[in-house]
Amino acid sequence: MKNPLIILAFFSTIFCFAQKEASNWYFGDNAGISFNPDGTVTELINGKLSTIEGCTTISDANGELLFYTDGVTVWNKNHTMMPNGFGLFGDPSSTQSAIVVPKPKDPNIYYIFTVDTSTSNSDVNYGFNYSLVDLSLNGGLGNVTLKNDNLLEESSEKVTAVLKDCLTQSIWVITYAPLITGQFNTFYAYEVSSTGLNTVPIISTFSTFIDDARGYLKLSPDGTKLVSANASSGLYIYDFDKNTGMVSNETPIAINFSHNGFSRQIPYGVEFSQNNELLYITTYLETDSDDQNNSSAQYGALLQYNLTSPNISASEIVIDDRVTYRGGLQLGPNGKIYRAMNATYRQGLPYLSVINAPNNIGAACNYTNNSFQLSNNSRQGLPPFITSFFSEKIDIIRKTSTIESTELFLCDGDTYTLKSDVIPGATYTWSRNDVPLSETSPNLEVTEDGFYKVFIDPNTGDCDSTFEGVAFVTYNRNPVAYDYTLTQCDEDTVVGGFTRFNLNEATSYLTGNVTGLLVKFYRDIALTDEITNINSYSFNADNPRPIYTKVFDEKTGCYDTSLLSLNVTTTQIADFTPTPLCDELDSEDGINAFNLDTVTSEIQATYNFLYAITYYKTFDDALFEQNSLNTTFTNTNPYSQTIYARVENANSCFGILKVILTVNKLPNINPSSSTYYCLNKFPETININADIINSDPTNYTYYWSTGDSTYNIEINQVGTYTVTVTNANGCSKDKIITVQASNIATIDDIVIKDASQNNTVTVLASGEGTYEYRLLDENNSVYADFQSSNIFENVKPGFYSVSVKDIKNNCGTTQPFKISVIGFPKVFTPNGDGYNDTWQVYGVSSMFQPNTKVYIFDRYGKLIKELTPLGEGWNGLLNGRQLPVDDYWFSVKLQDGRIYKNHFTLKR
Repeated sequence: MKNPLIILAFFSTIFCFAQKEASNWYFGDNAGISFNPDGTVTELINGKLSTIEGCTTISDANGELLFYTDGVTVWNKNHTMMPNGFGLFGDPSSTQSAIVVPKPKDPNIYYIFTVDTSTSNSDVNYGFNYSLVDLSLNGGLGNVTLKNDNLLEESSEKVTAVLKDCLTQSIWVITYAPLITGQFNTFYAYEVSSTGLNTVPIISTFSTFIDDARGYLKLSPDGTKLVSANASSGLYIYDFDKNTGMVSNETPIAINFSHNGFSRQIPYGVEFSQNNELLYITTYLETDSDDQNNSSAQYGALLQYNLTSPNISASEIVIDDRVTYRGGLQLGPNGKIYRAMNATYRQGLPYLSVINAPNNIGAACNYTNNSFQLSNNSRQGLPPFITSFFSEKIDIIRKTSTIESTELFLCDGDTYTLKSDVIPGATYTWSRNDVPLSETSPNLEVTEDGFYKVFIDPNTGDCDSTFEGVAFVTYNRNPVAYDYTLTQCDEDTVVGGFTRFNLNEATSYLTGNVTGLLVKFYRDIALTDEITNINSYSFNADNPRPIYTKVFDEKTGCYDTSLLSLNVTTTQIADFTPTPLCDELDSEDGINAFNLDTVTSEIQATYNFLYAITYYKTFDDALFEQNSLNTTFTNTNPYSQTIYARVENANSCFGILKVILTVNKLPNINPSSSTYYCLNKFPETININADIINSDPTNYTYYWSTGDSTYNIEINQVGTYTVTVTNANGCSKDKIITVQASNIATIDDIVIKDASQNNTVTVLASGEGTYEYRLLDENNSVYADFQSSNIFENVKPGFYSVSVKDIKNNCGTTQPFKISVIGFPKVFTPNGDGYNDTWQVYGVSSMFQPNTKVYIFDRYGKLIKELTPLGEGWNGLLNGRQLPVDDYWFSVKLQDGRIYKNHFTLKR
């Protein structure tokens, strides 16, 4: 028979080993957190470590910091670099960079295993190495006594560790590397025992070749599963044998999620739930190099897989997806999984996200994004630990049979019994905040908050059969509920009978106006008969009964009770019509905006009280105080609408009255018009008026911009005239009359283009009017009637009169202006028939060009005839003799100096 005292002492050693070595984390840009004995987590801001990815930390069995490293530099617990603690062959850009493993049964010796990486051609990758720290040196602060002893010339960026067994306390350290060189396909498991490191590894080689060194490697807390995230080379899970160190049963896990259905997500961070049944993966979108530092181009996800499912890939659940970059996952001593948050590869974020209940499937895992605020930025990595530190804890809360939890929230005055399994012959050791308690039974009644633990030793002599349960118990304060009397206006103003209440109106008084508190209402003191129609609760004033209330915190559920009394008042207030408004200009639809504060002042002055008034569209709304109107209310019924005013005295209904809102019409007039005044008729006057439509002008008053007050006025000046028209209701509207100038035309010039194929006459006139133009021939017959164009075309040679008429306001027509158009006949026939018997220049008279000279020549240039323009012309004779049919030439020198030369034909 084994000595039970020796066994108990041994179990206590294992118990301590598995608890607090992971209590302190340093990571990111000088960020850190600490897991405290009472279950709280606080921020650390004293770290010297600044790393992009890899880092690791180790504490002692009491949770006191020993040292930490980014895989290159080692800092002691005082945050100063250890002697020789520099130049280790890890890398801040290596995913895991380093992990610390204690030498079993030696409290002073620790191994730092490092995995290097290469970020450029000049950056040498030193593979997998280890260094030794001796804490007995340097006054207990430690020295690095052995540095960068090489185990593998090549390795990936991955390293993990797990306890081999609790008897020898040996630890397996595992990395992933090539079998010879090149691609990765082999796991190397090194055993660290009480005799030291065995540099001959257990080798497990697979046929799958992996190109990408990035991503996390983790063992499950029980050491039976191994998962490897290989970034662009995929995700694989394996079985691990803790007894032999062999890795087997390679199984790929497909990542089904993709952003927008086409952007491939690749794995980076990995972690197991404490019960070893669920796997969590962080994935990210690998962007082009141009977008690597563009935060909006990133996209990441948190995925959950059920390892008990026959098809692990098909069990994928997307827990979270958003614009974010990749980040590591790490199980904490409190059983929660923490997620590092980043905006881009170069830019971290001052947050950790948390999976609060990772043993639960789907949304029940209670993921909260950015829930832990940091003063400094998190980056991509979190410190890895020996995964046995986080072995499964039994559920001692047992609130439900389906969802496990290590957190228990209670209210002041509550008692609760923590329960563990009843094992015959077992020893139960309870503690609160790591202080031993006297309780030795399977159950513990708690009455105060704290971090409770139970260690169960079945006393079988097998150290692997021990159990541990934890519970983080938090007591929340109960709110204070206040009694209150709610007074309502009677619906029919008749004493007694039923009146409906909106019980929510009492909420702020029952809760003391404390935010975050809700109220439920009950008919009985036992709070079993809940009132559900709280917005329209029917109260019988003939049989008044109190209402019992439960005031509770919506987050914690903690509550207090109080009494709500109901009272009915029958005060009557007469209907009220406030000062009407006039319709609005430019709409005139009977709709206007009423300032209800102004209405309140009128009501208060009329009825001589200062009670608060709130307005509603309907009586029921006023009765139940729901859907209150804003201070500015725009009526929806044109010209007249009734709303309801609820008058309250200290939240008690004093009365409800009708308020009739009225919108009066504006005068029906045309808002603007225009007319014209002929300047040439000054000082004659014209009449303008206010232009009332379909109404008697005597029903209105007028005020003109001229100072006149009549319906119409006489004016003889151009300009803008305004009249304000006011009806009997005092509503006014302005009319603007624009009087524009018009005038008879002034003919400035007439431009004549004659003696051409197309003779034209252009009349140049000026004035304030709009003009038309007419052409009369020498007989005063209309040659071209009034037209808008001032140009007459194809005008025959001859004598004309030009007239210009104002059509803008009929201000008159100019006196005729005589003109001539010069022309020359092409043919003449001197045969005595009375038609074309002579040839003469047209358009010349004693008034126009009388001194014109005309010369006629035969085809040989002989002068035949000299004419005067005032004579009859040439009759085709020369010295009394008829000249033959032929073409003859002429030369005309007009009085104004113009000369024309051309020819014509003589026909008989």
